[in-house]
Amino acid sequence: MTEENATPLQPPQTQDDEKKEMYAVWAVPEDDVEDRLVRLMEGLRSEFGGPSFDPHLTLVGPQKLTAEEAKQMFKAACEGFKAYPATVDHVSAGASYFQCVYVSFRHTVEVMNAAGHSMAHFKPFTGKLYVPHMSILYGDLTEEEKKKALEKAYMLDSSLDGLNFRINRVALWMTDSDVGSWVKIDEHNLISYMK
Repeated sequence: MTEENATPLQPPQTQDDEKKEMYAVWAVPEDDVEDRLVRLMEGLRSEFGGPSFDPHLTLVGPQKLTAEEAKQMFKAACEGFKAYPATVDHVSAGASYFQCVYVSFRHTVEVMNAAGHSMAHFKPFTGKLYVPHMSILYGDLTEEEKKKALEKAYMLDSSLDGLNFRINRVALWMTDSDVGSWVKIDEHNLISYMK
């Protein structure tokens, strides 16, 4: 074989060469609360539009990672992670597309520690304050439309404020900019705690 015909050796693929995507970690409420939130979200979308997405409380916002990095970090974060209580504070309207209308949570030790635990496995501390919330409508609404959406949310479910429930699952999602193409990669049931 001459040198001209020799196939050049390809260097082994390194982690830096692997494709990186955006991954996020979500806390998922127990089934009956999840169903209740899905109905509320569908009711809001029927009037105000916006994409469909699963109810979730973000523990780790989107991080650019390889699939292997994301899975390893998620697995490590799930070890010893216990189910925890969460309490709704109130429904609010925000200033961004992804926080158009959302459920705000009380900043309890359990809720804040769950986010801290998860973030510690995914990224260095940024100094940004964690604000526990669960979006129920994505969109770019006017202030008047947001006010109507808040009224509609309370019309659809008047007993949200003060609602207590358990977060009993966490999920790893691949979340690029197109909400419709978000994909659940993995889900983990949290260890039950004694009430």
